[in-house]
This record gives sequence, structure tokens and C-alpha cells, in this order.
Amino acid sequence: MKPSIVLLPALLCNAGLFIHQIKSLEASYDFFVPETGLETDVGEAARRILRQTPDRFVLGGISMGGYIAFEILRQAPERVAGLILMDTNAHSDPPATQKKREAMIEKAKTEGIESVIAHALLDIILPAHRDNEIIRHILTHMAQTIGVEKYVNQQTLIKTRPDSTDLLAQITCPAMIMGGAQDALSPTEALDKIAEQIPKSMHVIIENSGHLPPIENPAAVTAAWRIFFEHVGIS
Repeated sequence: MKPSIVLLPALLCNAGLFIHQIKSLEASYDFFVPETGLETDVGEAARRILRQTPDRFVLGGISMGGYIAFEILRQAPERVAGLILMDTNAHSDPPATQKKREAMIEKAKTEGIESVIAHALLDIILPAHRDNEIIRHILTHMAQTIGVEKYVNQQTLIKTRPDSTDLLAQITCPAMIMGGAQDALSPTEALDKIAEQIPKSMHVIIENSGHLPPIENPAAVTAAWRIFFEHVGIS
């Protein structure tokens, strides 16, 4: 039986965000990317995902997925054999950011999902990658698949999430904190602070990448995952 890897995607993303890693590693690992946007509460989302997952797994979360990963660790830390946190943070949503999310929610409701794709996805990757037809196609297709209703739920979940900074020191499994070198939303310095607070952690910086390294620099992310899986002892 192959080891289980549970991956939690970013806002407006699904399994397509990890397509390169899944295709490269699926011969050795079972990947599961649960659907998001079904709940507006992070606790409820974590409980559903835990019902869908094996008893023991490596957990990976990027951006919004990291927020859900923290809640899974809060509810069932004994089930997580290893942790990959990508381009995320452990803080609750600041009031100013909550207001921006509310504005984007209203925009999506009135103008459709296409109206928020640039702000939510294209603007957070490197400028050079925005002109890549394959990346643009994957990001646009994922957003259209998510749709307005699930996007609204995702944004609501994000802006109502609890602060998880106190949880970091309690994470006992091996952890890899990784992020794009040019990510303005989750800068390297902020990820350094997360790594410093988690006892068994390593920090990996992915060059030539903004906020979505799995699709911006897929080979580097896959290589880092291989090393981490070996470190955890599930290879």
C-alpha cells in the first residue's frame, strides 16, 4: 500500500495546482486533493476532510490550504505523519484584509467569477508566468470550475479563520516550510518565522516563483517533496 499524501489547494484552486507533482510521484504515493468551498467554517472543513482521509497521512497545504491544514493539526495531530506548508501564514485575517475580501465577494456575485481571476490568481504569480499560456489556462480553468458559490465560501472561511500562531510550537511531526522566493504575499522572512517556531522543520525557498510554486516552478517543488518524503521515512 502506497503512503498517502493529502494536499489542500489555494483559493480558487483544485488538484490542477499540483498536477505536475502528482504526475511525477503518483507511482510511489497515493494523492488525495479534497474539494474546498463546501463550507464557510474552517473547523467544519477540517472535520469533513478528516472523515475522507486515511488514518495516517502526510499533509500539505498552500495559502488557504495552509489555514485548513492548521485546523486539521488542531483537531487530529496524531494522524499527520509529516507537514508541508507552502506560501501561507498562521495569523487570523486582519480587519483591513477582511474588508478587501468582502469587496471581492461582492464583485464575484455581481460580475461573475471571471472578474476576480486576475486579482486572485494572476496577480500573485510572477509577471513572466502570467504570459505563459499553459499556466494561464490551468489557473483560469480551476477558477471557472470552482465558481462563484464555492469562491464565496472559500473567502468566508479565510476571513473567519482563527489565529494559529500558538499552534506552531505544538507541531511535533517533521515539517517543511516552503515558498516562492519572490512571493509578496508570504515573503521569505515571514516563512522563516514559521519555521523557527515549529520544532522539526526545514525551510525551502523556491526560486523563480511567486505565490504558487507548484505551478510556477514545478520541478523544484517536486524535487523538494521527494527529499522531504525520504526524510519523513515514507519513500
